[in-house]
Amino acid sequence: MPRWPIAALAALLAFAPAAAQAQGAPPIRLIVGFPPGGGIDLLTRVMAEGLAARLGRTVVVDNRTGAGGNLAADAVAKAAPDGNVLGAVPAGPLVINRHIYRSMPFDPLRDLAPISRFAAIPVVVLAAPGFPARDIAGLRAALRAGPVACGTPGAGTTQHLTIALLMRAMGTECTVVHYRGTGPALPDLLTGTIQIYVDTVVTGLPPTRDGRARALALASAQRSPLAPEIPVISETVSGVVAETWLALMGPRGLPEALATSLEAAAIAVARDPMVVARLRELGAEAVGSTRTELASAIAAQDAMWGEVAREARVTAD
Repeated sequence: MPRWPIAALAALLAFAPAAAQAQGAPPIRLIVGFPPGGGIDLLTRVMAEGLAARLGRTVVVDNRTGAGGNLAADAVAKAAPDGNVLGAVPAGPLVINRHIYRSMPFDPLRDLAPISRFAAIPVVVLAAPGFPARDIAGLRAALRAGPVACGTPGAGTTQHLTIALLMRAMGTECTVVHYRGTGPALPDLLTGTIQIYVDTVVTGLPPTRDGRARALALASAQRSPLAPEIPVISETVSGVVAETWLALMGPRGLPEALATSLEAAAIAVARDPMVVARLRELGAEAVGSTRTELASAIAAQDAMWGEVAREARVTAD
């Protein structure tokens, strides 16, 4: 990942708080589409605290739940491009939802301005304790031998599409069971009612630490420092790379100087060693991408998930 020149970062970050304080700027509203206390909300609050310190402004987290994150992202898309309203937007509303919802109130590729990808959250494939598979090769054999129930935390989620991507890559099928989050799904995995569950590492890894479930693989591009002992799917089956992530986005039309200042602040937050450590405690990896890198990631993942959603006929309405 390209590094910003230290002098440029320092100049930009020194200018932003001085300008905000001089103008008596109002608090920044950082809108997130998921409820307080969840993984995305906690990551958003780490981001908000770091941005406040570097921009010299109060940053207030505004939780607006509904429609898989679409309501929050739409509020950002329709905000004035003055930097007073920003979004902490995960992958779903950016690269998945427009392919699975019959109608969208905004176009994420047109109406949102990329600022920086703040954090990546690996996706893990879990197995029930009594399930015979110990790895992805074992899962493929089990799927070919008979029916296997695969759970997700909801239709149309990154986890759901990861299952579809994995099944396509292996040439297999499973019976997909959707839950309303990990809370009701995990007991069914632990008792063997479902044999496989795909989740983020935030809530998926804890039951593997005490032996209540087994981690077969991560869907990341490479092994994660969050759990270096767990292999990645691509070590066995090529073409399966998936993760969810959290990006700082603004409304379309942000002035270039403002976008550059916000980008620099977000990068500095993500590269702060204390933030890196805090994100790992929460089950995420700090990224701190540039605007250009985030725009490229959005375009690539939009194309990938669009193809997967169409082939698997995934809908969320």
